[in-house]
Amino acid sequence: MQNGPSQNELPPLPRRRFNWKAALSTALFLALVALLAWYVAQNWDDMKRLTELSPGTVALLLGLAALGCVMNSLYHLAILLTYKLKLTLTDWMGVVCVSNAIAHVIPMRGDLLFTAAYYKRAKGLAYTRSVSMAAGNIVFGVAFSLLEILAALLCMGLIDGQWPPLMWLLLLAGALCLGAFAALSLLMERRGHVPKNKRVADILTGFNALLRDKTLLLRLLLCLTGGNLIRLLLYMVCFQAAGLPVTFYQALFYTSVSWLSGIVAIVPGNVGIRESLMGAATLLLGDVFATGVAASLLERVAMMAAYFIFALFFAVPVWRRGFSAKETSK
Repeated sequence: MQNGPSQNELPPLPRRRFNWKAALSTALFLALVALLAWYVAQNWDDMKRLTELSPGTVALLLGLAALGCVMNSLYHLAILLTYKLKLTLTDWMGVVCVSNAIAHVIPMRGDLLFTAAYYKRAKGLAYTRSVSMAAGNIVFGVAFSLLEILAALLCMGLIDGQWPPLMWLLLLAGALCLGAFAALSLLMERRGHVPKNKRVADILTGFNALLRDKTLLLRLLLCLTGGNLIRLLLYMVCFQAAGLPVTFYQALFYTSVSWLSGIVAIVPGNVGIRESLMGAATLLLGDVFATGVAASLLERVAMMAAYFIFALFFAVPVWRRGFSAKETSK
């Protein structure tokens, strides 16, 4: 009599460890959605104007959001071209649109894992290079946003006589942290030291690689400028629809705060978190908290609609090229 499994008997499957981080993120996401829905209901007088938009305003919102999707795709294309990959429209715009749609519903940055898996299978680009590429550019985006906030605060002070002390302190703290990170990154590269923490190592590697590539820096700067200009115009339309017309430099400030609020994705799309930060930013500039929440919600809906429309168009081609075919080796 055999004590072990027979030849026809399959070995037991290994037990999967409970992913408490994903579970916590999902629970927090549901709680924040419920809290946001409650807040909207409690402040319906300020929110109901969002349901009364004219067809022209809706078309303008969707048009600007679609242009934002295109600029974001061009930004990623500029990065991918540095790896000398042969790319189709599906490989750059399709993947970006599908991954951004995923980012609104999947916790724990599932969009980054999806993107890395696609380029690994379809183009043979190593996971480490793909993740490092995305991580390093976050630092570049933070620096750009801080410069935008500086320009916006200077305009507010010189033109409107508004010098919000808390915002200047936060800007100073952000600049000091960024400067310390840049100095640490350059120092570690000179000494050839690689941090044990994989996420920190990915960010440092990607950031240093970006600093060495001046041509890529220029391309990304142009893409960021164009993309943020479109988002700035989108926020101007959103605040107008929410009942608070804003100037060009105020919209620049809100656009940068909105982008910074999404750096660390605690929950999918940082729903509720971004709206709270936008409401606080609006309050700090002397306006109503609920108006900032309403404008942020409208911008979220417009961008989600644009990404989901593009994602529906690209979903099948992305799946066929990246996940139904055999993995490409390089």
